Amino acid sequence: MRRKVIQHYADTLCRMAIGWRMGNDLETLAELPDGTLRIDLLNGSAVHSMAGEVDLCIAREMQAWLKTRLLSDHIPQHGIREAEIRLESRTNRIGTDRKKIVSFDWNCESRIATDEKTYESRLSEAHTWHNRVTNGPEA
Repeated sequence: MRRKVIQHYADTLCRMAIGWRMGNDLETLAELPDGTLRIDLLNGSAVHSMAGEVDLCIAREMQAWLKTRLLSDHIPQHGIREAEIRLESRTNRIGTDRKKIVSFDWNCESRIATDEKTYESRLSEAHTWHNRVTNGPEA
């Protein structure tokens, strides 16, 4: 099942992880220590290297996206042995008041394996800023 389109999936998944799709989960990630997040795209789960299993919207969104793409491109899902994102986050490079703002640096690797080939992609991005939500006046 050597398909150029699967490499496109791997590339797109990295862009989704680092890009705007992660926005809904930045507050959850701001609560976690720096570490590595592994997202299993076949079952929609996410595990953080320090905090264990984490409930992230992006894990389910990316799972749904991949299933939809496979279906529309007539690629049987059972032909995909592995589909995973490995996302490293670092928040300590720029000092901030973490109660108000967090700066994320990302390193992302995606991996999609079939019986015939493994497709990989990498993407890095510095300075994704996240303004933390406040629930009232400052103390």
